[in-house]
Amino acid sequence: MIPLMNEDELLITPATLGDLADIRSLLLASSLPLDGLAEHWRMFLIARMNGRAVGCGGAEAYPFAALIRSIAVAPEHRGRGVGRKLVRHLLDRLSARGLREFYLLTTDAEPYFERRGFRKIEWDEVNPQILSSTQFQGACPRSATCMRLVMR
Repeated sequence: MIPLMNEDELLITPATLGDLADIRSLLLASSLPLDGLAEHWRMFLIARMNGRAVGCGGAEAYPFAALIRSIAVAPEHRGRGVGRKLVRHLLDRLSARGLREFYLLTTDAEPYFERRGFRKIEWDEVNPQILSSTQFQGACPRSATCMRLVMR
């Protein structure tokens, strides 16, 4: 098992326009879609270690719910807590805006997100606002697992 990194080594900040190339690279390395990135990059976070982008994660916020999307960690940094910290920061950021209902689609990370409190649901249980997202409109395959987290 790879040890968790020292908290001081990892810096998570809101993405800037200058981070888009790094975000694209991280998404491509993780075989994640780029659809909707241009419209929603302002809701992305970037994780850096020693100035190098090692992870990213984003969200699409709607009035009553949010879609967590594009959680990507550079292969050599997986298993070290980067993704967990990105998800936590995103949930905290969205919760501060009053959102308590979060959705995501995944093709291969269901166990990972279950450990973070997300539960598998059927597509017909998704908040209609989220269904309008690019992820639900074709960026992710219909075979993707849909998950929801409701925070009280």
